[in-house]
Amino acid sequence: MAKPKDMNALIEVAKTTQSLLTHFQSSLAASEGTPSQPQTTATELPNPLDAIKASTTLLKSHTTTLSLLLLTPPLTPSALVAKINDVNSGALSGMVAAALYVPPRDQKEEIMRTELRLRVRQLVGTWADVLALVLRMAEGGQGAKGKDDGPSASEKQDILSATGVLWEACDALIKLCNDGVVALVVKKATELKATLADAVAELKEWGEDVEDENDEPEDSDDEDDMFAPSNRLGKDDKVLKELLDRSVKKLKLVSILYQALIKRRLKTYPATSASTKAGRSEGANDATSSPGSKLDELMTLLKTIPETVDDLASAFYDLNDDGVKELLEQGCKEAKSAAGVVKQSWAGADDEYTAWSQKWIDAFDAA
Repeated sequence: MAKPKDMNALIEVAKTTQSLLTHFQSSLAASEGTPSQPQTTATELPNPLDAIKASTTLLKSHTTTLSLLLLTPPLTPSALVAKINDVNSGALSGMVAAALYVPPRDQKEEIMRTELRLRVRQLVGTWADVLALVLRMAEGGQGAKGKDDGPSASEKQDILSATGVLWEACDALIKLCNDGVVALVVKKATELKATLADAVAELKEWGEDVEDENDEPEDSDDEDDMFAPSNRLGKDDKVLKELLDRSVKKLKLVSILYQALIKRRLKTYPATSASTKAGRSEGANDATSSPGSKLDELMTLLKTIPETVDDLASAFYDLNDDGVKELLEQGCKEAKSAAGVVKQSWAGADDEYTAWSQKWIDAFDAA
């Protein structure tokens, strides 16, 4: 059996580490909710993605070793303490530092850094779950006497499960680093496009339900009519019907815009080093003109539009003419802004999309 002093040391290290993890998660959560301000960092990181990937790979390796130590009797507190300290001082601290790193403003790409902070925070949480098992087993063996037969069947299952969850989180974070910002924004924009398409389909279906209801014979005396939803268009509500038709037409064009932006802009976004070079080659000192800033502005708009469409649908369901008009106008402005913010290529030149976007705006205004 392990010496009581060694077991106490393991318990102390585990509890101290839990406090450290709580601090890490708080720091990462605060950064997720607050746009990073310009600041000078003590250590420049040429590529935070590489640092996070290396730290994540190391954390996965350390956790594999630690799980083997937990599964193989007898429990060796000194080896576990050493492994936990390795994680705290190396893999974990390096990963969190890279996730919190604030690069020069012309390398903004806030969407990527927000995603990284979210994924790292989740990974810190999974490591906390593994650590909780260590603490539980250490406290369970603190007063034990006699031969150490190793973990129980349920403890083995808990160890394997927690380790597996951490491996998955590590693999997902490494994939994010390998794929880079282009894959991330394309994935998110595709999801937003699907959300927008669902909203359009629901609005169209609602309108069709209204038409079906209005086609019922005048002498229909179905007793269920009294329980019909009150948010149906009346036969003479021409204003909302026209607004519905107009909205569906415009939203279908917005869906086409998403497709074009994904193909012509997001998939062609340069790597960080290239975007930085492109932003500086134009001689722009203003960070808002950099490719990274434009990317963030575009992604914000692509996220906002489906939210506005949700509000628009609610206004239709409430039969709120004024609300519909206001939200439709707002959504149209957002869509045209999205089309225009990247009217030129990331290098600042006119291209095929430049001409297409103007044609799209003309068609959009006429719809």
